Amino acid sequence: MLGRRFIAAAAAAGVLSLGFVVVVITDGGTAAQAATSCAAPGTSSVATTPPGFGGGVAGFNAEQMKNAASIMKAASDLGLPVGAQLIGVQAALGESTLRVVDFGDGAGPDSRGLFQQRAGGAWGSYEDRMDPSISATNFFKALQRVEGWEQLEPTIAIHRTQRNADQNHYTRFRQQATEIVKALGGEAAAGVDASGTCPADGNQVVGDLAGKWVKPLAGAVNTSGYGPRQAPAGTAGGVLANFHYGIDFSTPGQAGTIVAITDMKIVKVRNLEGLFGTGVTGQTTDGKLTISMYHMVAGSLKVKEGDTVAAGTPLGTEGATGNVSGRHLHMEFYAGALPNPMIPINATIDPTPILKEKGIL
Repeated sequence: MLGRRFIAAAAAAGVLSLGFVVVVITDGGTAAQAATSCAAPGTSSVATTPPGFGGGVAGFNAEQMKNAASIMKAASDLGLPVGAQLIGVQAALGESTLRVVDFGDGAGPDSRGLFQQRAGGAWGSYEDRMDPSISATNFFKALQRVEGWEQLEPTIAIHRTQRNADQNHYTRFRQQATEIVKALGGEAAAGVDASGTCPADGNQVVGDLAGKWVKPLAGAVNTSGYGPRQAPAGTAGGVLANFHYGIDFSTPGQAGTIVAITDMKIVKVRNLEGLFGTGVTGQTTDGKLTISMYHMVAGSLKVKEGDTVAAGTPLGTEGATGNVSGRHLHMEFYAGALPNPMIPINATIDPTPILKEKGIL
């Protein structure tokens, strides 16, 4: 009901003069709070006017953007959050590339419209299926009948609504859908999940990354730096005995939660592997660094390979897996976004100057 009042007010002000401006209403929560819902995070932003449809998103024309806006408005009219709008656009991209298609295919010769909805009555008449607003409304009503759809990975939620032969078919369209929703919803779409994944409770995989840096382990102290280390007292006269290829942090009390130190894409997950134990390797979204974080508690990982996580996203619990003598976080830095995450440790660089520049040390 609140959404309808805002839409009416916007129309009165002339904001809806084009007929398909998307209005997304605040739900009073933050993106971080809402991110616990995988498919349908909310937003704390206000409505904005979208850019021109001719060049709003590369590769999509005015007709496609208008159809996307119709999908998003249908979700808003039903009181659904921005995450549902994103799912609708993602589904239509996977079915018709956001075009009102008047033909089917081998699997569904009677399929029609933005969502390639089939004849038979479940999706309405031919005219209903060819109408962007009506077909989108029917899609969202069917989506709401999928049990727990808000907590499902978006491609699975769409699959259970559309019954595509391949449940992962829609994954590839998530990033494009995110760009379109942002273009049409402006800042109201900040906080949507661009990855299309649904990680464990408490993790945030978001599409709007801020590029900030945070401490990887709250309340921890730096216990070991990068470079050559002396052997323990009483061994070989204290000569330099080994080289430490990373930097260590440890909490003095109970084990803490290790978080992403900056925005990154997870490219490797290790579970009780050799020297490293349990941990992750991520490549920063700007492509400048690859960062590995190790020795977490077995079974505590909250992300998986392919997730894109923002700074501060929980990754796992500080532990002592692998070849260690006590509980701590070990971080290694490598220059660049490396194609092979299984890189030798002697290719590391000293994290110290970077961490000092970012205010971590």
